[in-house]
Amino acid sequence: MDVQIYKLKVIQGKESIAEEWLTFLADNKREAEKILGSEKVYFEAYFKEIVNDQMYIYLLMMCEDHEFANKIALNSTHELDKKHFKYMGDCIDREGSIILNSLVSMDNLKDKA
Repeated sequence: MDVQIYKLKVIQGKESIAEEWLTFLADNKREAEKILGSEKVYFEAYFKEIVNDQMYIYLLMMCEDHEFANKIALNSTHELDKKHFKYMGDCIDREGSIILNSLVSMDNLKDKA
């Protein structure tokens, strides 16, 4: 299983778009969960942090294979995915963002199914 944390830097002045994006995800949670299956994503969680007036969005993602998941999501024709990536493009500073790969991950998700 691949586990990553994305630390996404929000562009200054675009915080309201980031908030709208997080609300959109929360409002469409059930539909998004259905899409995750086709991407072989088992879990996603979003967090927000503000440090010295700089907003960051963190995404914890657990999936079978990140390259596969990202390829499927980026090529999706589903309106939810399109809107999700539009929000990201409108408010995330990609150069100021980082992706952390887990060194060790443990789970008991198979016991929860």
